[in-house]
Amino acid sequence: MNFAYYLFLLLIIFLSISLIRKNLEVSPKKIKIYLALVITLFLLRHIALFLLCILKNSTIIYYLKPIIFLNHLSVPLIVLAVSYVYLRSEKLNFGGTYVIAATVCIIYAVIMQTSKLTVQVNYLYGFILQIDKETILFLFSLILLGALLILNVILLDRPYANKKGIWFIIIAILIVMIEDIIILGGIKLFPYSVIGDMLFLIIINLVLKGFKILPKNNYRS
Repeated sequence: MNFAYYLFLLLIIFLSISLIRKNLEVSPKKIKIYLALVITLFLLRHIALFLLCILKNSTIIYYLKPIIFLNHLSVPLIVLAVSYVYLRSEKLNFGGTYVIAATVCIIYAVIMQTSKLTVQVNYLYGFILQIDKETILFLFSLILLGALLILNVILLDRPYANKKGIWFIIIAILIVMIEDIIILGGIKLFPYSVIGDMLFLIIINLVLKGFKILPKNNYRS
């Protein structure tokens, strides 16, 4: 099982690097920077998770705390961007997404800053980090995802929305929420959540492929 975990991490790392490059090539200007930043969060988290598996010295482990739990930040932020793209609304200003993202980032930073870290050593997975406010972090993430789930269900009724794409988002959100609830219940397939991250990177890839076939005036600022 540890081999599958390492494989997941490496796949996500290489996929993230590929998506950052593709994003810079094909994404519209109004969301290019946003997507680059959020995909970078995915990349940093999984590099940090891989380091936990191979590091022998615990000196720098404590500096990885705000990075290890970035999935609670990056997944809701990417849902915002993908929902905007699939909504297909030229009148909607993407600038509001940055305000929401900044607010979410501040709340995440406060939780990280006020939480205490404990480090465990696992024979199969290396160092495992836990925080005392992990339940609060999970609940914060679940509330965000629940709100975004409701938003995407509402978007299904919009006339020009990409309904197939929105259904992908809805299913992915449900999978991530179920995974988080299972982890909260004490059942873990891997030491950290990685399945949901992989799902949303695949969705980002689908979004970027869609930009290649769009007319140049679509989604342009």
